[in-house]
Amino acid sequence: MKFTSNAMQNELTGKPVVEMRNISKRFGSLRANREVSLAVAGGEIHALVGENGAGKSTLMKILYGHFPPDSGTIRLNGEPVRFRHPREALKAGIGMVHQQLLIFPQLTALENVIVGNEPVHRGFIDRRRALEKVAEIAARFGFNLPMNTNAWQLSFAFRQQIELLRALYRGSKVLILDEPTSLLAPFEVDRFLDLLIALRRTGHTIVLISHRLREVFAAADRVSVLRRGKLIRTESIAAISREEVADLIVHGESRSTVEPQSRFVVAEVSVPSVRTESPKDLLVLDNLTADPSGNDIGLESFSLRIAAGEIVGLGGVVGNGLSTLARAIFGMAAIRGGTVHFDGRDFTALSIRDRMDAGIRRLPSNPMEEALLPECSLVDNFLLGSQRSPAFQRCGLLRKEAAAVYAARQLEIQKVRYEKVSRPVSSLSGGNQQKVALARVLAGPVRFVVLEQPGRGLDLKARVELGRRVRALNREGVGFLVISHDSEELLALCDRVGIVYRGRLAGITTIGEASPELLARWMLGVKNGEHD
Repeated sequence: MKFTSNAMQNELTGKPVVEMRNISKRFGSLRANREVSLAVAGGEIHALVGENGAGKSTLMKILYGHFPPDSGTIRLNGEPVRFRHPREALKAGIGMVHQQLLIFPQLTALENVIVGNEPVHRGFIDRRRALEKVAEIAARFGFNLPMNTNAWQLSFAFRQQIELLRALYRGSKVLILDEPTSLLAPFEVDRFLDLLIALRRTGHTIVLISHRLREVFAAADRVSVLRRGKLIRTESIAAISREEVADLIVHGESRSTVEPQSRFVVAEVSVPSVRTESPKDLLVLDNLTADPSGNDIGLESFSLRIAAGEIVGLGGVVGNGLSTLARAIFGMAAIRGGTVHFDGRDFTALSIRDRMDAGIRRLPSNPMEEALLPECSLVDNFLLGSQRSPAFQRCGLLRKEAAAVYAARQLEIQKVRYEKVSRPVSSLSGGNQQKVALARVLAGPVRFVVLEQPGRGLDLKARVELGRRVRALNREGVGFLVISHDSEELLALCDRVGIVYRGRLAGITTIGEASPELLARWMLGVKNGEHD
């Protein structure tokens, strides 16, 4: 791990490259930004933090030309600008990597990088010139992207490299990164932060939107805190602590003004277990062998037992079989050998509907692609799969009012910030979209839940609320399999934790015996001092 807490080690220009003054933005009755003034110096990594729905992504989408501000002004290198479209921002040297990556899966990595800006020779795309230019940029910053591989075959880390290379290929000097590490394994996070520092050293200015304060304090020079649409403080990393930033995010006050008993600190993410051991196995995977699923490898002789009322967490590097495991449990991956038993019954060959009827649920790692309809309303998303239920239908007609009341109740339980249930899911912030997906999964009668990357995009407070919700269901006997690349999340939430490596269970242990160091060794294939 090369990066260090580096505030002020980098010589900032002192002159703001980006100045946003009194920016306000409203979506109906929802005030996303309230007279926000933000200055980003040339050659700095400036972190933007805050609760879900605080207005971070909206503010940066305004800078990128995705939304027009209702009021306020923007200056770039001292000159007033008003971008009407992201194309204009790109032309001015601003690039953005979104939380939901914009990738064409059927194109190669190289084609994804140059799409829309292809070099042409005699009427044809000059692939040789494109490859030379992209390869030169990749080598300069340490990218190892396989250029001729189709994007659908690439891991999330490689897809993220595509987005970054796309911005650099177009000459962007100001980079906006929205939750860039949310699906990266720990060693990939370290490598990514090294990359950010390398970019800064070459004169790039970076705005980093993140909920992960460890990464903010490892790489950023300054941090700005947004709360309920307002910018409440900007500070040098050297002049503020992680605990103070956490207090500002949650309470809107620094630790010096918050009573100790009400202070929210990073350690509160851990929710103590109160589970009573149950001898009854709820889910049993016995020598499970499954074909590769999506861009993930398959499973080989995978065995695992999860008791009723137990929370088991599994981690690992992207592409080592975690996604295939989740899909196999839910009936979405082809099983070539072994068995899946649930509550004493053989579920190996049962359909997804049979599993759902038995109370099995799954939150996919990318719910906007697999679990939600982004352009449909919130109420329609909650009706998915339940539209024929007697609770929402009478004489063949949909009971819209009952559906709206149900949706509002579930959104309230999950503390989703929204304007109306008739608004589309795409109108919400990334964190609130994740909360909607969680609300759908945890609603109704459930007995076993597979949660893939459940904390993705969630702020500190929302993670605590998620932990409390999981524990409440856990006390009722609901079993959980939590799949996460965040070791801290697994250690805070689970009763047992393990690592999947190359389609096999590398190791599993109780929470009392687990440590980040042990999980890291298993993640690299090292067990009992030997390397696999």
